[in-house]
Amino acid sequence: MTLQRWTPAFCLLLASVKVVWLRLLLYSDTCRTFGSGVLEPFIGSGFYVRSDCPFTLTRFTHNRVECDITIQRGNSGLLVQVEIIVNKVSTVLQNGIILVEKKSVSLPYDHTYQHIFQYGIYTRLRSSLLPLSVTWHSVPGGIDTLWVRQYTVPGKCAYAALQVI
Repeated sequence: MTLQRWTPAFCLLLASVKVVWLRLLLYSDTCRTFGSGVLEPFIGSGFYVRSDCPFTLTRFTHNRVECDITIQRGNSGLLVQVEIIVNKVSTVLQNGIILVEKKSVSLPYDHTYQHIFQYGIYTRLRSSLLPLSVTWHSVPGGIDTLWVRQYTVPGKCAYAALQVI
């Protein structure tokens, strides 16, 4: 083949790669927060939040099922409480304990709406109702890493404004 025949094909390939790369950069399906206070939203650049007030990390509705994830940091910056509400079922992570509907559960935990299990050094909650997983790493004194993954739902993770409770 001549160079003239390869040039359009090569340009098309580069354009496709560029679109996929931009989508991954701009519309990530994961938001993260770390013990340092850094938040990486689904869309946009990471930023730092220093507060010990509870605030909404993400909130969305998919197929009439509501999801609300609220976090609270301690003085050290570690997360001291995380509340995950899916379809009005509350799961609270606090002091190394997992509470579902105010009852302590052990792992693995399988329920109609959610599954909570060890995921290597992490713990993961996977929803049966939503394309959602929440993964965290517990350390003495709290949670130092937490990330929320939405598999098909566009959402926001502390993006426009923090909603202080």
